[in-house]
Amino acid sequence: MKRAILYFFAFVFICFLLPAMLTKTNDKEMEEVSVSEERNEEENMEEVDNDYQYLKYGAIKLLHSKTGEVEEVPIDDYLMNVVSAEMPADFELEALKAQAVVARTYTIYKTLNKKHDNADICDDSTCCQAWISKEDRFAKWEEKKRESNWQKISDAVNQTKGKVITYANQPINAFFHSNSGGITETPVNVWGGGNYPYLQTVQTDRRRGV
Repeated sequence: MKRAILYFFAFVFICFLLPAMLTKTNDKEMEEVSVSEERNEEENMEEVDNDYQYLKYGAIKLLHSKTGEVEEVPIDDYLMNVVSAEMPADFELEALKAQAVVARTYTIYKTLNKKHDNADICDDSTCCQAWISKEDRFAKWEEKKRESNWQKISDAVNQTKGKVITYANQPINAFFHSNSGGITETPVNVWGGGNYPYLQTVQTDRRRGV
């Protein structure tokens, strides 16, 4: 009788208690692995940074290529003109916000690596990045969409205020393109010169975007 009771408890332990204990251990291990992976991602990922002395770069000197005039403008006002020139206003707000971050990053990079003696950046897209005045932009939009389009672009810039993309604690040279054929190319294979570790060949989904 005692032997039968011992067999019964052994059966219960093997069939029910032992699997439960192993499952709990595995869950704990998986949780620890997950936390570790998250920490590694946080350590390796170059996140959008908003600590780049925004007051220092609160205004930029813009060279108008057609007139040669240099105008000092608040950077976010300038970016509204850039975003409205670089991306259609009917794109999703998140896409416009991404464009604003990239354009801001590119602007700061140009400010730190000047190409023009008397200005930080110019309004020629073949030299720096596209720019269009608010008046000219409004003239190209349907009248009923002008205010709502500009408000959407303003929101994209203001909601990303102060944000830039950094690598090794420095703003990157943030090239961007309007569309992709499924895979990007490294800049060194396009323009020659130096390579950028943060701009490498990647697969894309063939949709328009930054």
